[in-house]
Amino acid sequence: MRPLLCLMAGAFCVHIHAAEPPGEIRFRLVVDAPGPLQQILISNLEIARWQEYGNLTRELLESLVGGARDEARDITATEGYFSARIEVRVEEPGPERVVRVTVEPGTPARVQEVSISFREEPEPYIAARVRERWALPAGDVFRQSAWEAAKKNALENLGEDRYAAATITRSQAIVDPESSTVHLEVELNHGPVFAFGPVTVKGLSRYRPEAVLNLAPFHPGDMYSRERVDLYVRRLTATGYFASAQVTMDRNPELAGAAPVQVSVIEAPTRRLDAGLGYSTDARFRSSLGWHDVDFVGSGWRLSTEFRLESEFQGLTGSLAFPPGSDGWANSLDASIARTDVQDLVTRGITLGGTRRRLDERRQPAYGLSYYYEESVPAGAPSATTHATLARYEYTRRTVDDLLFPRSGMVAALKLGVGLPGVSTRTFGRVVTQAAWFHPFSRRDDFALRGEAGAVIADSSEGIPQALLFRTGGDRTVRGYDFQSLGPKKGSAVVGGRYYTVMSAEYTHWFSDNWGAAAFVDAGNAVDNLRDVQLAIGYGVGIRVRSPVGPFRLDLAYGQDTHEFRVHFSVGIAF
Repeated sequence: MRPLLCLMAGAFCVHIHAAEPPGEIRFRLVVDAPGPLQQILISNLEIARWQEYGNLTRELLESLVGGARDEARDITATEGYFSARIEVRVEEPGPERVVRVTVEPGTPARVQEVSISFREEPEPYIAARVRERWALPAGDVFRQSAWEAAKKNALENLGEDRYAAATITRSQAIVDPESSTVHLEVELNHGPVFAFGPVTVKGLSRYRPEAVLNLAPFHPGDMYSRERVDLYVRRLTATGYFASAQVTMDRNPELAGAAPVQVSVIEAPTRRLDAGLGYSTDARFRSSLGWHDVDFVGSGWRLSTEFRLESEFQGLTGSLAFPPGSDGWANSLDASIARTDVQDLVTRGITLGGTRRRLDERRQPAYGLSYYYEESVPAGAPSATTHATLARYEYTRRTVDDLLFPRSGMVAALKLGVGLPGVSTRTFGRVVTQAAWFHPFSRRDDFALRGEAGAVIADSSEGIPQALLFRTGGDRTVRGYDFQSLGPKKGSAVVGGRYYTVMSAEYTHWFSDNWGAAAFVDAGNAVDNLRDVQLAIGYGVGIRVRSPVGPFRLDLAYGQDTHEFRVHFSVGIAF
Protein backbone atom coordinates (compact mmCIF):
# COMPACT_ATOMS: atom_id res chain seq x y z
CA MET A 1 0.00 0.00 0.00
CA ARG A 2 2.79 2.41 0.94
CA PRO A 3 4.64 1.93 -2.40
CA LEU A 4 1.36 2.57 -4.19
CA LEU A 5 0.80 5.77 -2.21
CA CYS A 6 4.33 6.92 -2.96
CA LEU A 7 3.87 6.15 -6.63
CA MET A 8 0.61 8.08 -6.67
CA ALA A 9 2.25 10.99 -4.82
CA GLY A 10 5.14 10.99 -7.27
CA ALA A 11 2.77 11.02 -10.21
CA PHE A 12 0.86 13.83 -8.57
CA CYS A 13 4.10 15.77 -8.05
CA VAL A 14 5.17 15.24 -11.67
CA HIS A 15 1.74 16.38 -12.78
CA ILE A 16 1.92 19.52 -10.66
CA HIS A 17 5.49 20.23 -11.87
CA ALA A 18 4.55 19.80 -15.51
CA ALA A 19 1.54 21.99 -15.03
CA GLU A 20 3.64 24.89 -13.71
CA PRO A 21 2.24 28.02 -15.31
CA PRO A 22 4.50 29.01 -18.22
CA GLY A 23 4.44 32.69 -17.27
CA GLU A 24 6.18 31.97 -13.99
CA ILE A 25 9.39 30.67 -15.56
CA ARG A 26 12.04 33.41 -15.66
CA PHE A 27 15.79 33.27 -15.99
CA ARG A 28 18.80 35.55 -16.15
CA LEU A 29 21.87 34.77 -18.25
CA VAL A 30 25.29 35.26 -16.68
CA VAL A 31 28.42 34.75 -18.77
CA ASP A 32 31.75 34.35 -17.02
CA ALA A 33 34.46 34.85 -19.65
CA PRO A 34 37.55 37.05 -19.88
CA GLY A 35 37.83 40.33 -21.75
CA PRO A 36 35.84 41.05 -24.91
CA LEU A 37 34.90 37.37 -25.25
CA GLN A 38 32.20 37.91 -22.63
CA GLN A 39 30.33 40.50 -24.70
CA ILE A 40 30.73 38.45 -27.88
CA LEU A 41 29.08 35.46 -26.16
CA ILE A 42 26.25 37.57 -24.72
CA SER A 43 25.59 39.08 -28.16
CA ASN A 44 25.57 35.78 -30.02
CA LEU A 45 24.20 33.06 -27.71
CA GLU A 46 20.65 32.12 -28.73
CA ILE A 47 19.56 31.75 -25.11
CA ALA A 48 20.32 35.44 -24.45
CA ARG A 49 17.37 36.47 -26.63
CA TRP A 50 14.86 34.59 -24.47
CA GLN A 51 15.53 36.33 -21.14
CA GLU A 52 12.51 38.62 -21.47
CA TYR A 53 10.17 36.08 -23.07
CA GLY A 54 6.95 35.85 -21.03
CA ASN A 55 5.67 32.37 -22.02
CA LEU A 56 8.81 30.30 -21.57
CA THR A 57 8.23 26.59 -20.88
CA ARG A 58 10.52 24.33 -18.92
CA GLU A 59 11.05 22.17 -21.99
CA LEU A 60 12.14 25.19 -24.07
CA LEU A 61 14.49 26.38 -21.33
CA GLU A 62 16.08 22.93 -21.09
CA SER A 63 16.50 22.90 -24.87
CA LEU A 64 18.15 26.33 -24.86
CA VAL A 65 20.45 25.33 -22.02
CA GLY A 66 21.39 22.14 -23.85
CA GLY A 67 22.30 24.02 -27.02
CA ALA A 68 24.21 26.81 -25.26
CA ARG A 69 27.31 24.64 -24.71
CA ASP A 70 27.73 23.85 -28.43
CA GLU A 71 26.99 27.45 -29.38
CA ALA A 72 29.55 28.76 -26.89
CA ARG A 73 32.13 26.33 -28.24
CA ASP A 74 31.47 27.47 -31.82
CA ILE A 75 31.62 31.14 -30.85
CA THR A 76 34.90 30.81 -28.95
CA ALA A 77 36.35 28.87 -31.88
CA THR A 78 35.57 31.77 -34.25
CA GLU A 79 37.65 33.94 -31.91
CA GLY A 80 40.60 31.56 -32.09
CA TYR A 81 40.01 29.44 -28.95
CA PHE A 82 39.77 25.80 -30.02
CA SER A 83 40.48 24.13 -26.66
CA ALA A 84 38.14 26.12 -24.44
CA ARG A 85 36.57 24.56 -21.34
CA ILE A 86 32.88 25.39 -21.22
CA GLU A 87 30.35 24.74 -18.47
CA VAL A 88 26.63 25.59 -18.61
CA ARG A 89 24.46 25.12 -15.52
CA VAL A 90 21.15 26.32 -14.13
CA GLU A 91 21.18 27.81 -10.64
CA GLU A 92 17.91 28.22 -8.71
CA PRO A 93 18.67 30.12 -5.52
CA GLY A 94 15.30 31.87 -5.56
CA PRO A 95 12.30 32.54 -7.75
CA GLU A 96 14.54 33.68 -10.61
CA ARG A 97 16.66 31.03 -12.26
CA VAL A 98 20.24 31.88 -13.29
CA VAL A 99 21.73 30.24 -16.37
CA ARG A 100 25.49 30.54 -15.93
CA VAL A 101 27.85 29.99 -18.83
CA THR A 102 31.47 29.69 -17.69
CA VAL A 103 34.22 29.77 -20.31
CA GLU A 104 37.92 29.19 -19.76
CA PRO A 105 39.19 29.93 -23.27
CA GLY A 106 42.71 28.61 -22.86
CA THR A 107 45.49 29.57 -25.28
CA PRO A 108 44.37 31.31 -28.51
CA ALA A 109 45.39 29.60 -31.71
CA ARG A 110 47.88 31.55 -33.79
CA VAL A 111 48.65 31.36 -37.48
CA GLN A 112 51.75 29.25 -37.93
CA GLU A 113 52.05 29.27 -41.71
CA VAL A 114 50.30 30.85 -44.71
CA SER A 115 50.35 29.28 -48.15
CA ILE A 116 49.07 31.46 -51.02
CA SER A 117 49.07 29.87 -54.45
CA PHE A 118 47.61 30.61 -57.85
CA ARG A 119 45.97 28.26 -60.31
CA GLU A 120 47.89 30.20 -62.96
CA GLU A 121 50.63 32.65 -61.99
CA PRO A 122 49.63 36.30 -62.54
CA GLU A 123 52.06 39.10 -63.35
CA PRO A 124 54.97 38.89 -60.86
CA TYR A 125 54.27 42.31 -59.31
CA ILE A 126 50.63 41.35 -58.75
CA ALA A 127 51.53 38.03 -57.11
CA ALA A 128 54.02 39.85 -54.87
CA ARG A 129 51.39 42.45 -53.94
CA VAL A 130 48.88 39.78 -52.92
CA ARG A 131 51.41 38.05 -50.69
CA GLU A 132 52.85 41.25 -49.21
CA ARG A 133 49.41 42.62 -48.32
CA TRP A 134 48.08 39.39 -46.84
CA ALA A 135 46.13 40.59 -43.79
CA LEU A 136 46.41 37.55 -41.46
CA PRO A 137 50.14 36.77 -41.28
CA ALA A 138 51.98 34.16 -39.23
CA GLY A 139 51.94 35.04 -35.56
CA ASP A 140 48.50 36.67 -35.53
CA VAL A 141 45.66 35.17 -33.51
CA PHE A 142 43.32 33.26 -35.81
CA ARG A 143 39.78 34.65 -35.84
CA GLN A 144 37.09 33.66 -38.30
CA SER A 145 36.25 37.29 -39.10
CA ALA A 146 39.92 38.09 -39.74
CA TRP A 147 40.24 34.97 -41.92
CA GLU A 148 37.27 35.99 -44.07
CA ALA A 149 38.52 39.58 -44.30
CA ALA A 150 42.00 38.41 -45.32
CA LYS A 151 40.61 36.27 -48.14
CA LYS A 152 38.45 39.15 -49.35
CA ASN A 153 41.44 41.49 -49.22
CA ALA A 154 43.60 39.03 -51.18
CA LEU A 155 40.93 38.77 -53.85
CA GLU A 156 40.70 42.57 -54.09
CA ASN A 157 44.47 42.89 -54.41
CA LEU A 158 44.56 40.27 -57.16
CA GLY A 159 41.72 41.98 -59.01
CA GLU A 160 43.08 45.50 -58.58
CA ASP A 161 44.76 45.47 -62.00
CA ARG A 162 43.94 43.49 -65.13
CA TYR A 163 42.01 40.65 -63.47
CA ALA A 164 38.49 41.97 -62.82
CA ALA A 165 36.94 38.47 -62.50
CA ALA A 166 39.42 36.94 -60.04
CA THR A 167 38.06 34.21 -57.76
CA ILE A 168 39.08 32.03 -54.81
CA THR A 169 39.14 28.42 -55.97
CA ARG A 170 40.11 26.80 -52.67
CA SER A 171 40.73 27.84 -49.08
CA GLN A 172 41.10 25.98 -45.80
CA ALA A 173 42.24 26.64 -42.25
CA ILE A 174 43.84 23.53 -40.71
CA VAL A 175 43.64 23.76 -36.90
CA ASP A 176 45.78 21.81 -34.46
CA PRO A 177 44.05 22.27 -31.05
CA GLU A 178 46.86 20.55 -29.15
CA SER A 179 49.52 23.03 -30.29
CA SER A 180 47.04 25.93 -30.75
CA THR A 181 48.30 26.57 -34.28
CA VAL A 182 46.58 27.11 -37.61
CA HIS A 183 47.87 26.50 -41.11
CA LEU A 184 46.17 28.61 -43.79
CA GLU A 185 45.93 27.66 -47.44
CA VAL A 186 44.42 29.82 -50.20
CA GLU A 187 44.37 29.20 -53.93
CA LEU A 188 43.35 32.04 -56.27
CA ASN A 189 42.45 32.11 -59.93
CA HIS A 190 43.00 35.42 -61.71
CA GLY A 191 40.86 34.60 -64.72
CA PRO A 192 41.15 36.44 -68.06
CA VAL A 193 42.88 39.78 -68.56
CA PHE A 194 40.31 42.58 -68.81
CA ALA A 195 40.50 45.70 -70.96
CA PHE A 196 38.15 48.66 -70.89
CA GLY A 197 35.59 48.72 -73.66
CA PRO A 198 33.12 51.35 -74.87
CA VAL A 199 31.66 53.79 -72.32
CA THR A 200 27.94 54.59 -72.19
CA VAL A 201 26.36 57.29 -70.02
CA LYS A 202 22.96 57.27 -68.32
CA GLY A 203 21.20 60.06 -66.45
CA LEU A 204 22.17 63.16 -68.44
CA SER A 205 19.60 65.82 -69.24
CA ARG A 206 21.44 69.14 -68.79
CA TYR A 207 24.99 68.35 -69.92
CA ARG A 208 26.45 66.90 -73.09
CA PRO A 209 27.95 63.38 -72.94
CA GLU A 210 31.40 64.85 -73.53
CA ALA A 211 31.25 66.39 -70.04
CA VAL A 212 31.38 62.82 -68.72
CA LEU A 213 33.39 61.02 -71.40
CA ASN A 214 36.28 63.52 -71.44
CA LEU A 215 36.89 62.91 -67.71
CA ALA A 216 37.59 59.20 -68.19
CA PRO A 217 41.18 58.35 -67.11
CA PHE A 218 41.28 55.51 -69.64
CA HIS A 219 40.56 54.79 -73.29
CA PRO A 220 38.96 51.72 -74.86
CA GLY A 221 41.64 49.05 -75.04
CA ASP A 222 43.49 50.14 -71.88
CA MET A 223 44.06 47.44 -69.28
CA TYR A 224 41.52 47.38 -66.46
CA SER A 225 42.53 49.10 -63.23
CA ARG A 226 40.32 49.59 -60.18
CA GLU A 227 42.25 52.77 -59.36
CA ARG A 228 41.19 54.24 -62.70
CA VAL A 229 37.56 53.41 -61.99
CA ASP A 230 37.77 55.04 -58.55
CA LEU A 231 39.57 58.03 -60.05
CA TYR A 232 36.83 58.40 -62.67
CA VAL A 233 34.21 58.57 -59.92
CA ARG A 234 36.25 61.18 -58.00
CA ARG A 235 36.64 63.31 -61.12
CA LEU A 236 32.92 63.19 -61.85
CA THR A 237 32.05 64.09 -58.27
CA ALA A 238 34.62 66.90 -58.12
CA THR A 239 33.02 68.74 -61.05
CA GLY A 240 29.94 69.55 -58.96
CA TYR A 241 27.77 68.56 -61.93
CA PHE A 242 26.50 65.43 -60.24
CA ALA A 243 24.95 64.54 -56.88
CA SER A 244 25.85 60.90 -57.52
CA ALA A 245 28.12 59.09 -59.95
CA GLN A 246 28.64 55.36 -60.40
CA VAL A 247 31.02 53.61 -62.79
CA THR A 248 30.59 49.89 -63.41
CA MET A 249 32.29 47.51 -65.82
CA ASP A 250 30.78 44.30 -67.13
CA ARG A 251 32.79 41.47 -65.54
CA ASN A 252 31.59 38.75 -67.88
CA PRO A 253 34.77 36.80 -68.76
CA GLU A 254 33.51 36.38 -72.33
CA LEU A 255 33.70 40.18 -72.78
CA ALA A 256 37.09 40.60 -71.12
CA GLY A 257 38.83 41.89 -74.25
CA ALA A 258 36.56 44.96 -74.44
CA ALA A 259 34.41 45.01 -71.31
CA PRO A 260 31.60 47.59 -71.61
CA VAL A 261 31.67 50.42 -69.04
CA GLN A 262 28.50 52.15 -67.88
CA VAL A 263 28.45 55.51 -66.12
CA SER A 264 25.26 56.32 -64.20
CA VAL A 265 24.87 59.87 -62.88
CA ILE A 266 22.29 61.95 -61.05
CA GLU A 267 22.63 65.61 -61.88
CA ALA A 268 23.00 68.03 -58.96
CA PRO A 269 21.44 71.50 -58.62
CA THR A 270 23.51 73.96 -60.65
CA ARG A 271 23.77 76.62 -57.94
CA ARG A 272 24.84 76.32 -54.33
CA LEU A 273 25.48 78.70 -51.45
CA ASP A 274 27.95 77.53 -48.79
CA ALA A 275 28.77 79.00 -45.41
CA GLY A 276 31.30 77.71 -42.93
CA LEU A 277 33.00 78.30 -39.60
CA GLY A 278 36.22 76.66 -38.53
CA TYR A 279 39.57 76.78 -36.82
CA SER A 280 43.04 75.69 -37.84
CA THR A 281 46.34 76.03 -36.05
CA ASP A 282 47.79 77.97 -38.99
CA ALA A 283 44.90 80.28 -39.91
CA ARG A 284 43.24 80.43 -36.46
CA PHE A 285 39.52 81.20 -36.53
CA ARG A 286 37.95 81.32 -39.95
CA SER A 287 34.62 81.85 -41.63
CA SER A 288 33.65 81.63 -45.27
CA LEU A 289 30.77 82.29 -47.61
CA GLY A 290 30.81 80.73 -51.06
CA TRP A 291 28.70 80.80 -54.20
CA HIS A 292 29.02 78.06 -56.83
CA ASP A 293 27.41 77.79 -60.25
CA VAL A 294 28.43 74.65 -62.17
CA ASP A 295 26.51 75.62 -65.32
CA PHE A 296 27.42 79.28 -65.63
CA VAL A 297 25.40 80.96 -68.40
CA GLY A 298 24.27 77.47 -69.46
CA SER A 299 27.73 76.56 -70.79
CA GLY A 300 28.94 73.92 -68.33
CA TRP A 301 31.54 76.38 -67.05
CA ARG A 302 32.07 76.07 -63.29
CA LEU A 303 32.10 79.39 -61.44
CA SER A 304 33.19 79.43 -57.79
CA THR A 305 33.54 82.46 -55.56
CA GLU A 306 34.41 82.55 -51.88
CA PHE A 307 34.74 85.27 -49.28
CA ARG A 308 37.04 84.28 -46.41
CA LEU A 309 37.40 86.05 -43.10
CA GLU A 310 40.19 84.65 -40.95
CA SER A 311 42.35 85.90 -38.11
CA GLU A 312 45.27 86.45 -40.50
CA PHE A 313 43.60 86.49 -43.94
CA GLN A 314 40.69 88.36 -45.44
CA GLY A 315 39.86 88.09 -49.10
CA LEU A 316 37.66 87.27 -52.03
CA THR A 317 38.65 84.55 -54.49
CA GLY A 318 37.03 83.37 -57.68
CA SER A 319 37.68 80.76 -60.32
CA LEU A 320 36.16 79.78 -63.64
CA ALA A 321 36.89 76.20 -64.72
CA PHE A 322 36.06 75.03 -68.22
CA PRO A 323 35.00 71.48 -69.15
CA PRO A 324 38.00 69.29 -70.05
CA GLY A 325 38.67 68.61 -73.69
CA SER A 326 38.95 65.25 -75.37
CA ASP A 327 42.75 65.64 -75.25
CA GLY A 328 42.73 65.22 -71.44
CA TRP A 329 43.59 68.84 -70.65
CA ALA A 330 41.50 71.33 -68.64
CA ASN A 331 41.71 75.14 -68.51
CA SER A 332 40.84 77.51 -65.68
CA LEU A 333 40.97 81.21 -64.76
CA ASP A 334 41.57 82.49 -61.23
CA ALA A 335 41.40 85.83 -59.47
CA SER A 336 41.77 87.00 -55.89
CA ILE A 337 41.94 90.13 -53.81
CA ALA A 338 43.31 89.60 -50.33
CA ARG A 339 44.81 91.13 -47.21
CA THR A 340 47.10 89.12 -44.92
CA ASP A 341 48.64 89.93 -41.55
CA VAL A 342 51.16 87.23 -40.62
CA GLN A 343 54.19 87.68 -38.35
CA ASP A 344 53.90 91.51 -38.37
CA LEU A 345 53.88 91.61 -42.18
CA VAL A 346 50.75 93.08 -43.74
CA THR A 347 50.16 92.52 -47.44
CA ARG A 348 47.40 93.72 -49.74
CA GLY A 349 47.27 92.29 -53.20
CA ILE A 350 45.48 91.29 -56.38
CA THR A 351 46.25 88.12 -58.32
CA LEU A 352 44.99 87.15 -61.79
CA GLY A 353 45.91 83.99 -63.64
CA GLY A 354 45.14 81.22 -66.06
CA THR A 355 46.25 77.58 -65.98
CA ARG A 356 46.16 74.67 -68.38
CA ARG A 357 46.53 71.35 -66.58
CA ARG A 358 46.53 67.73 -67.65
CA LEU A 359 44.00 65.52 -65.84
CA ASP A 360 46.41 62.58 -65.37
CA GLU A 361 47.19 62.59 -61.63
CA ARG A 362 50.09 60.17 -62.05
CA ARG A 363 51.97 62.33 -64.57
CA GLN A 364 50.54 65.82 -64.36
CA PRO A 365 52.09 68.72 -66.27
CA ALA A 366 50.63 72.22 -66.02
CA TYR A 367 51.54 75.65 -67.29
CA GLY A 368 50.08 79.10 -66.99
CA LEU A 369 50.49 82.83 -66.60
CA SER A 370 49.82 84.84 -63.43
CA TYR A 371 49.89 88.53 -62.58
CA TYR A 372 50.61 89.74 -59.03
CA TYR A 373 50.12 93.26 -57.70
CA GLU A 374 51.04 93.71 -54.05
CA GLU A 375 51.64 96.25 -51.32
CA SER A 376 53.65 94.95 -48.36
CA VAL A 377 53.97 96.73 -45.01
CA PRO A 378 56.47 95.17 -42.57
CA ALA A 379 56.27 96.53 -39.02
CA GLY A 380 59.22 98.79 -38.32
CA ALA A 381 60.41 98.97 -41.96
CA PRO A 382 59.45 100.86 -45.16
CA SER A 383 56.53 99.59 -47.21
CA ALA A 384 56.90 98.52 -50.83
CA THR A 385 54.67 98.15 -53.87
CA THR A 386 55.59 95.46 -56.40
CA HIS A 387 54.12 93.66 -59.36
CA ALA A 388 55.11 90.63 -61.41
CA THR A 389 53.89 88.71 -64.43
CA LEU A 390 54.99 85.11 -63.88
CA ALA A 391 55.13 82.49 -66.62
CA ARG A 392 54.77 79.11 -64.90
CA TYR A 393 55.47 75.46 -65.63
CA GLU A 394 54.84 72.61 -63.19
CA TYR A 395 55.23 68.86 -63.36
CA THR A 396 54.11 66.36 -60.70
CA ARG A 397 54.92 62.65 -60.77
CA ARG A 398 53.22 60.19 -58.44
CA THR A 399 54.32 56.55 -58.19
CA VAL A 400 52.59 55.84 -54.89
CA ASP A 401 50.45 52.77 -54.33
CA ASP A 402 47.41 54.87 -53.39
CA LEU A 403 46.80 58.51 -54.33
CA LEU A 404 44.77 59.27 -51.19
CA PHE A 405 46.52 57.09 -48.58
CA PRO A 406 50.04 56.36 -49.87
CA ARG A 407 52.11 53.72 -48.06
CA SER A 408 54.81 53.07 -50.65
CA GLY A 409 56.27 54.93 -53.59
CA MET A 410 57.14 58.57 -54.30
CA VAL A 411 55.57 61.92 -55.07
CA ALA A 412 57.81 64.51 -56.75
CA ALA A 413 57.07 67.95 -58.12
CA LEU A 414 59.05 70.58 -60.02
CA LYS A 415 57.80 74.16 -60.33
CA LEU A 416 59.50 76.69 -62.58
CA GLY A 417 58.65 80.35 -63.05
CA VAL A 418 60.01 83.45 -64.76
CA GLY A 419 59.12 87.04 -63.89
CA LEU A 420 58.80 88.49 -67.38
CA PRO A 421 60.76 91.66 -68.17
CA GLY A 422 58.83 94.84 -68.90
CA VAL A 423 55.69 93.62 -67.09
CA SER A 424 57.34 92.99 -63.71
CA THR A 425 58.99 95.30 -61.23
CA ARG A 426 62.14 93.29 -61.92
CA THR A 427 63.11 90.17 -63.84
CA PHE A 428 63.73 87.00 -61.84
CA GLY A 429 63.52 83.22 -61.96
CA ARG A 430 61.85 80.91 -59.49
CA VAL A 431 62.46 77.18 -58.84
CA VAL A 432 60.74 74.89 -56.31
CA THR A 433 61.33 71.15 -55.91
CA GLN A 434 59.33 68.85 -53.65
CA ALA A 435 59.59 65.12 -52.98
CA ALA A 436 58.06 62.61 -50.58
CA TRP A 437 59.01 58.96 -50.17
CA PHE A 438 56.79 56.39 -48.46
CA HIS A 439 57.85 52.95 -47.26
CA PRO A 440 55.95 50.33 -45.19
CA PHE A 441 58.16 48.48 -42.70
CA SER A 442 55.32 46.09 -41.89
CA ARG A 443 51.58 45.77 -42.22
CA ARG A 444 51.14 48.21 -39.31
CA ASP A 445 54.25 50.41 -39.60
CA ASP A 446 54.90 53.16 -42.14
CA PHE A 447 57.81 55.51 -42.71
CA ALA A 448 57.81 58.74 -44.73
CA LEU A 449 60.54 61.16 -45.77
CA ARG A 450 59.73 64.59 -47.19
CA GLY A 451 61.95 67.30 -48.62
CA GLU A 452 61.37 70.68 -50.23
CA ALA A 453 63.65 73.42 -51.51
CA GLY A 454 63.13 76.62 -53.39
CA ALA A 455 65.09 79.53 -54.80
CA VAL A 456 64.30 82.89 -56.35
CA ILE A 457 67.04 83.65 -58.85
CA ALA A 458 67.80 87.35 -58.44
CA ASP A 459 70.56 89.39 -56.81
CA SER A 460 68.14 90.57 -54.11
CA SER A 461 64.53 90.16 -53.01
CA GLU A 462 63.71 93.84 -53.58
CA GLY A 463 60.96 94.36 -56.13
CA ILE A 464 59.61 90.80 -55.87
CA PRO A 465 56.10 90.25 -54.41
CA GLN A 466 56.04 88.54 -51.02
CA ALA A 467 53.69 85.89 -52.48
CA LEU A 468 56.61 84.65 -54.62
CA LEU A 469 59.23 84.66 -51.86
CA PHE A 470 59.52 82.06 -49.11
CA ARG A 471 58.58 81.78 -45.43
CA THR A 472 58.06 78.52 -43.57
CA GLY A 473 56.94 77.04 -40.26
CA GLY A 474 53.54 75.61 -39.29
CA ASP A 475 51.28 72.60 -39.76
CA ARG A 476 52.58 71.43 -43.15
CA THR A 477 56.23 72.53 -43.03
CA VAL A 478 58.18 72.75 -39.75
CA ARG A 479 55.99 71.74 -36.82
CA GLY A 480 56.81 73.22 -33.45
CA TYR A 481 56.91 76.73 -34.91
CA ASP A 482 54.21 79.29 -35.62
CA PHE A 483 52.79 79.69 -39.13
CA GLN A 484 55.38 81.35 -41.45
CA SER A 485 57.49 82.39 -38.48
CA LEU A 486 60.74 81.17 -40.08
CA GLY A 487 62.33 83.63 -42.48
CA PRO A 488 64.47 86.74 -42.67
CA LYS A 489 63.59 89.75 -40.53
CA LYS A 490 62.80 93.25 -41.77
CA GLY A 491 62.06 95.58 -38.90
CA SER A 492 60.12 93.40 -36.46
CA ALA A 493 58.40 91.43 -39.25
CA VAL A 494 59.24 88.05 -40.71
CA VAL A 495 59.35 88.55 -44.48
CA GLY A 496 59.94 86.33 -47.47
CA GLY A 497 63.42 85.21 -48.43
CA ARG A 498 64.96 84.04 -51.71
CA TYR A 499 65.74 80.53 -50.47
CA TYR A 500 64.04 77.91 -48.33
CA THR A 501 64.30 74.27 -47.43
CA VAL A 502 62.15 71.86 -45.42
CA MET A 503 62.90 68.27 -44.41
CA SER A 504 60.80 65.82 -42.43
CA ALA A 505 60.94 62.21 -41.25
CA GLU A 506 57.88 60.49 -39.77
CA TYR A 507 57.20 57.00 -38.43
CA THR A 508 53.60 55.83 -37.96
CA HIS A 509 52.29 52.73 -36.22
CA TRP A 510 48.67 51.84 -37.06
CA PHE A 511 46.79 50.29 -34.15
CA SER A 512 43.86 49.55 -36.46
CA ASP A 513 43.03 50.08 -40.11
CA ASN A 514 41.82 53.61 -39.39
CA TRP A 515 43.96 55.15 -36.64
CA GLY A 516 47.51 55.18 -35.41
CA ALA A 517 50.27 57.15 -33.66
CA ALA A 518 53.26 58.90 -35.18
CA ALA A 519 56.64 60.29 -34.16
CA PHE A 520 58.33 62.89 -36.34
CA VAL A 521 61.27 65.26 -36.80
CA ASP A 522 61.05 68.39 -38.99
CA ALA A 523 63.76 70.85 -40.00
CA GLY A 524 63.78 73.91 -42.20
CA ASN A 525 64.13 77.65 -42.64
CA ALA A 526 63.90 80.47 -45.16
CA VAL A 527 66.71 82.98 -45.74
CA ASP A 528 67.64 85.78 -48.10
CA ASN A 529 71.29 84.69 -48.39
CA LEU A 530 72.61 81.14 -48.47
CA ARG A 531 75.35 82.00 -45.98
CA ASP A 532 72.61 82.59 -43.38
CA VAL A 533 71.15 79.07 -43.59
CA GLN A 534 70.55 77.62 -40.14
CA LEU A 535 67.90 74.96 -39.84
CA ALA A 536 65.20 75.23 -37.19
CA ILE A 537 64.34 71.80 -35.76
CA GLY A 538 61.02 70.60 -34.39
CA TYR A 539 59.95 67.15 -33.21
CA GLY A 540 57.03 65.51 -31.52
CA VAL A 541 54.28 62.91 -31.59
CA GLY A 542 50.80 62.80 -33.05
CA ILE A 543 47.64 60.89 -33.86
CA ARG A 544 46.71 59.78 -37.38
CA VAL A 545 43.19 59.01 -38.61
CA ARG A 546 42.20 57.95 -42.10
CA SER A 547 39.31 60.13 -43.29
CA PRO A 548 37.42 60.28 -46.63
CA VAL A 549 39.47 63.34 -47.65
CA GLY A 550 42.86 61.98 -46.64
CA PRO A 551 44.92 61.46 -43.47
CA PHE A 552 43.91 63.60 -40.48
CA ARG A 553 46.86 64.67 -38.29
CA LEU A 554 46.83 65.98 -34.73
CA ASP A 555 50.37 66.70 -33.52
CA LEU A 556 52.11 67.99 -30.42
CA ALA A 557 55.48 69.42 -31.47
CA TYR A 558 58.38 71.04 -29.66
CA GLY A 559 60.36 73.82 -31.33
CA GLN A 560 64.01 73.42 -30.38
CA ASP A 561 64.81 77.09 -31.07
CA THR A 562 61.76 78.55 -29.33
CA HIS A 563 61.62 76.04 -26.46
CA GLU A 564 57.84 75.92 -26.86
CA PHE A 565 55.26 73.20 -27.48
CA ARG A 566 52.67 73.75 -30.21
CA VAL A 567 49.60 71.81 -31.29
CA HIS A 568 49.12 71.32 -35.04
CA PHE A 569 46.42 69.64 -37.06
CA SER A 570 45.95 69.23 -40.78
CA VAL A 571 44.21 67.02 -43.34
CA GLY A 572 45.65 65.47 -46.52
CA ILE A 573 49.17 64.74 -47.73
CA ALA A 574 51.69 67.57 -47.65
CA PHE A 575 51.57 68.28 -51.42
